[in-house]
Amino acid sequence: MTSQPHSVADQPTGRQETTQPLLANARQRLANIQNIDLYLAAQLCDWLNCPEDWLFHSIAGASHTLQQGHSCLYLPAWAGKTEWQSDDKPGYTFPALEDWLAQLSALPIGPDDNAPIVLEDDRLYLRRYWQFEQELATQLRQRLQADASAEAIDTKAAKAALHTLFPALAKKGATAEPDWQAIAAANALFNGFNIIAGGPGTGKTYTVTRLLALLAMTSPHDLNILMAAPTGKAAQRLAESIRDAKTDLAGSIDMLTLNSIPDEAKTLHRLLGVIPNRLDFRHNERNPLDCDILLVDEVSMVDLPMMTRLFRALPEHTKVIFLGDADQLPSVAAGSVLADLAQRPHPGYSQQRAKALKTLGLTVPLATSSQLAAPNFLTFLQHSRRFGQHSGIGRLANQVINGEAEASLATLKSDAEDLAWIPADKAQQQISHWVDHWYRPIADAANKTDAFNALFQFRLLCPARVGPLGVEALNERILKALNPTRAPFFKGQPIMITENHYGVGLYNGDIGLIWPDDTKGHLMAWFQTGDSDYRPLAPGRLPRFDTVYAMTIHKTQGSEFERVAMVLPEQAMGLLSRELIYTGLTRAKRELFVVGGEGIWCEGVRQRVARHSGLKDQIR
Repeated sequence: MTSQPHSVADQPTGRQETTQPLLANARQRLANIQNIDLYLAAQLCDWLNCPEDWLFHSIAGASHTLQQGHSCLYLPAWAGKTEWQSDDKPGYTFPALEDWLAQLSALPIGPDDNAPIVLEDDRLYLRRYWQFEQELATQLRQRLQADASAEAIDTKAAKAALHTLFPALAKKGATAEPDWQAIAAANALFNGFNIIAGGPGTGKTYTVTRLLALLAMTSPHDLNILMAAPTGKAAQRLAESIRDAKTDLAGSIDMLTLNSIPDEAKTLHRLLGVIPNRLDFRHNERNPLDCDILLVDEVSMVDLPMMTRLFRALPEHTKVIFLGDADQLPSVAAGSVLADLAQRPHPGYSQQRAKALKTLGLTVPLATSSQLAAPNFLTFLQHSRRFGQHSGIGRLANQVINGEAEASLATLKSDAEDLAWIPADKAQQQISHWVDHWYRPIADAANKTDAFNALFQFRLLCPARVGPLGVEALNERILKALNPTRAPFFKGQPIMITENHYGVGLYNGDIGLIWPDDTKGHLMAWFQTGDSDYRPLAPGRLPRFDTVYAMTIHKTQGSEFERVAMVLPEQAMGLLSRELIYTGLTRAKRELFVVGGEGIWCEGVRQRVARHSGLKDQIR
């Protein structure tokens, strides 16, 4: 290994001969790794003038892990292990951790070095993602350090507003269980950054609507409030939920306060302003958003780069409120921001915050450790109103996320009214029944409103796209049954947009329905814009889409269906995890059916999604 790297000016324009053997050897020995990872490793070995086997595979690993959702290569998780092996390829065994760190530390790849990779603590980053993480951590620390003191709050006005918005508070005694919805709202009075986390039915939008009203009622000036979500469907659901919660509040608070809470939400892309063919947005640190409060729902779906770009566009005074379920699947792209920030179980609040909330009539548990800063910005909503104490789905969800494989299987096979277990050998027969019972009647609905209602009565969910029981195979099978003439469009056809198209206002994940118009009976693609409002689009103007009787679980985040049938793969797969299963089963509001083998279920529940990042440590 040579000691001096190239300078930036000397960066080579092509691969030197020294990396050719590394590249050729990697192609022969490594399985399940993409060429882009190998080429990047070769180029950066050249840049560092270090054509060593261990460095080549370290860089390839750092690039490879990004595609698995990690922001970095966490060395302790890879040290001494053999990766990328198959039946005919031996893979590569990484050095022991101490030796590996010593080798990497000898290179000029520290945070202050101008290198394309960064070694910090036990993590190896591509510099771009190290910068994303550093920038986001800095933004979060600044907002956490700027939290208001109790003296800055009009306690009398805040307490009166809380009792108006949460009438049950006045009836509760001192020994009553904590009202976490009221605590989440009151806590936001003190924080510039807030997370309200909870599972399905815990009342996140109910709570945040009252939180926004509380902020408006206690603010000395009018507030400009914006709402957003990662996908069009999630933004639509957020807006609908907020409108419903505002209707419940009507008559309890004045119309001025009620009208300050918006009725519409945007996707994050629309909020920030897309510039065609560019990664940057119109709103950034030079052109910030004009808002006093920003509410973002379904935060578990937001990846690290998008989150960083969002905070770039926020003025310092903007109060940020995140909603989400920290147990759900993390983002498809790199990062797990919500899971990194939502420490579970909650370690308790600081004495100062507990005292401030006490003045408002609220009691919270104190932090038991003084070594780490108490997460005063975080509140968990713990009581599900959708899944009561007798709900099989609720019990199953808790068992799955806790990794209780055998207990969850027993619950699935119990006599719970909202659960059904279908063995793998009954899969084909059962799917045919569901198609005839739930999907065929969509086209026979009296009108498009009834057709949309029928569409959301039932959905097939799969962990993967490919395979005999994957999304592609199931959709093809159902299309043969319901569209035997193979018409490109047909009445009652459900579609899902698979790319953002800002010109027609459709976004990846939007669900539509092919249905005749009311005048000439021409088939149009219809999309819901409200509870009973629809917008049509000529099928020829649609961006890329899929016919969607079956969906991947990833694509259903932010959606809910009356009934869900989760079809497990025939063989175990790395993608199947407790977080994936939990996300799928909690899409069901009334009934859940699971099709598959007992061993596949148990193996999936035992497997966790582990995202490696340094964000949590940076914030601490």
